[in-house]
Amino acid sequence: MIIKYVYGTGCRFHGDIAECVNTNLKEIPIIRGNITQLIFTGNNLGSVSNESFKNLENAGKIWKLILASNRIVNITKDAFQEFTTLTELDLSTNRINVKDLKILLHYQSEVHPLDILFLNRMGRDAINEETFSTLNKTPALRLYLEHNGLDQFTTSTLSRLKGLQWLVLDYNYITDLKLTTMDSLETLRVTRNRLNNFPDFCVGNSSESYTKNLTLLFMNMYLISSIDNDTFRCLSSIEKVQLASNIITSCPSFFLSSCPKLTYLDLSTNSGHSAKVYPYAFASSSLEFLKIGFNGNAMDIYQSISDTYRGLPKLYQLKLMYTNMMTMSNQNVTDLFSPLTSLKILECFRCQLKCKLTSVLGNKPKLTKVNLKNNYFQTIDTEIFTTDSKITKLYLGMNKIAHVRSESLPISFLNKLSIFDLSLNPFICDCNLVWFIDWLRTTNKSRIQYYPEGYTCASPARWANKRLEEVHFSFLECHPFTTPEWFGIIGGPVILIVIISGVLIYRNRWNIKHYVYMLRKRREYMPLNGENFVYDGFVAYNKSVVQWVKNVLIPLLEGEYNLHLCVHERDFPVGGFINDTIVQHMRESRRIILVLSNSFATSDWCMFELKVAHSMHIEENVDVIVILIEEIEAKNMNNSMKVLLETTTYIEWTEDLVGHELFTAKLKEAMRVVLND
Repeated sequence: MIIKYVYGTGCRFHGDIAECVNTNLKEIPIIRGNITQLIFTGNNLGSVSNESFKNLENAGKIWKLILASNRIVNITKDAFQEFTTLTELDLSTNRINVKDLKILLHYQSEVHPLDILFLNRMGRDAINEETFSTLNKTPALRLYLEHNGLDQFTTSTLSRLKGLQWLVLDYNYITDLKLTTMDSLETLRVTRNRLNNFPDFCVGNSSESYTKNLTLLFMNMYLISSIDNDTFRCLSSIEKVQLASNIITSCPSFFLSSCPKLTYLDLSTNSGHSAKVYPYAFASSSLEFLKIGFNGNAMDIYQSISDTYRGLPKLYQLKLMYTNMMTMSNQNVTDLFSPLTSLKILECFRCQLKCKLTSVLGNKPKLTKVNLKNNYFQTIDTEIFTTDSKITKLYLGMNKIAHVRSESLPISFLNKLSIFDLSLNPFICDCNLVWFIDWLRTTNKSRIQYYPEGYTCASPARWANKRLEEVHFSFLECHPFTTPEWFGIIGGPVILIVIISGVLIYRNRWNIKHYVYMLRKRREYMPLNGENFVYDGFVAYNKSVVQWVKNVLIPLLEGEYNLHLCVHERDFPVGGFINDTIVQHMRESRRIILVLSNSFATSDWCMFELKVAHSMHIEENVDVIVILIEEIEAKNMNNSMKVLLETTTYIEWTEDLVGHELFTAKLKEAMRVVLND
């Protein structure tokens, strides 16, 4: 818009607006053109009459006239007669004679009724019942009576204003507001006064309201402390209530139940005292916006964590401030916010939250704006800010977030944001942050709040207090070969050989062990003529058949034939190496008895004994007696056992009486061979 200053008039013009401000003019200068708004303030008119506007070329087109702060004392009733389209008049900060003001307002209502009238800073004597006594023909009016020093105020002063729709009494000294019937009143503002109690909107003890059509109520910055279930009883049409900066100490259960149309409630900055919020306090089927500001410990304020915000099906915006939630656990916070599934906007500024972000934001698929600035969040959970998220504005500044992982804030999510704030967090500037630094450098800076000055490194010392935009890492700094990579490059072939060798060794470990022991024994023992046996037979078996050995084999050979058998549970010394012990006791025995079973076939130690026995049979001609106590299953038949059974005559054990006799006979025959040696 082009602003033009017209020399000699003391006025500036832009569009259809003329501004003559603080130039100490004593009269209105010549103003030509199709001006629709005249702002003539801070001058020195003294008196105003119809003649005062003779220099206006088109007064009949002006709908807005501001004559505030012009030291006007006298004004004639027909002063604005030429302003045939005038709807908004501002006479604030003038000391107009009360009688002149009364006559002017009456005449104006008869000729050209006003829609908006400003009478701010006029003095308490100018605002009385007499001033407005003749305005009964005003069809609709917005009346501003700010800064007039009013202390006691009764709306009967305005009883003749049948069409009064908007009443502003801000910045007075009203301690007691007494209401009378004002059926047309839709908006009432009484901010920054000295009210101690909420006004009574009920006619007597009935449910009839003095202001049955009141929809907007602003009562901020008072000393109101009490709210009960009857406070809003006669405000059935109310849609918006502001009670910010009071000292409200209690929000009882269901105190909004008599306000079926209420959509907006502001209870912010109610601080400096102890407050209680009871279960279902804000329950409302119509409430859409809720702003709360009780300071103190949340665990003391909320009398039922899980029921505080229940019963709010339409709430789409919640704004909390200053409440101390530091001592709340993750589950407490989840319980507090989980009922609010319809939220689109959530703000919890300076709530001292120290929980997981999912506790606050979980189960809220409709969120579009999140403001959690000035809290104590340390990490960003990976499951919150996904590509499918509807969030377009995210504020997480002034928290304790040091690490920002790409999994927590996917690039696809960040690129959808219209506003993003992660400023004033203690970033650790290492290679894990490079992706975020690069994104900040390349994205549209207008979307990033407080960039670049708000994004600095807290550590390490190399980058401390440096802006993220100044941080640079070389490729090798952030992509060094790791130990596994070096190991893979240099040691890969070696590892492959080791693995293959290991597999081969493992699969043949008992064969290898057997041959190692055979080599050792050959070095340790020299062949001697004659016999040097301690035992008549070494019994190799698995512990699963120990009862058969004790109950059948030992009684038969030791009991009847007085032979001395080597049985490891009985004859092996304590503390020796079992490999050495097995080989030593086999060498001290005339014969080796192998008691074969399925458990024998799956035992590593038994297979070791079998291999040693087989070697001694071949190399030293030691007799091996094989007893098959049960049929060996195919899955257990390994190569060593298969060779043994194919090359050695074995004795089968059976419980059958005839078979038992045959087993005994064969065993005796085999042992007699031993006795005759």
